[in-house]
Amino acid sequence: MSQEHAKKFIEQVKTDEQLHKKVRDASEHIIKVAKDHGYDVTREDIKTELKARWAKKEDEDFFPFSEAPGF
Repeated sequence: MSQEHAKKFIEQVKTDEQLHKKVRDASEHIIKVAKDHGYDVTREDIKTELKARWAKKEDEDFFPFSEAPGF
């Protein structure tokens, strides 16, 4: 996907409630995967940790989480 498409997609996620719900539901799947592997985490826990890592420039290119809508 081109950078322009990525920008447009993120903007649509911000304005389209149905699409936003789909993205949020996808993030719930990530939480389920974590819990299935023994981690007791919430979306907020992951969001907080990701923001802290991004602020320190850690894992900023780790694609499964890089600025993922829904977190």
